[in-house]
Amino acid sequence: MTIEVFYYISSHSDEVKSMNIKSGTSIRVFISDILGYEVETPVGVYGKLVADTYIIKDKDRIEIYEKIIADPKINRKKRASYEQS
Repeated sequence: MTIEVFYYISSHSDEVKSMNIKSGTSIRVFISDILGYEVETPVGVYGKLVADTYIIKDKDRIEIYEKIIADPKINRKKRASYEQS
């Protein structure tokens, strides 16, 4: 079964890889055992977040998202209150 994996490495640009995996592979197994990432890494299929129990299907486009370091809403509020002072 062939899938495409999309991810971003901060020191590079976007990366796309085609991979062959066994049918019946879950996101949890794919992320932790095959890629070696933390299970908590946010993952989507065709732009929608999926649970780690999702079973990957043939031709799926797996997207690995970066964790958000700071909430943009909170940062805007802090900036706005700082500028008002």
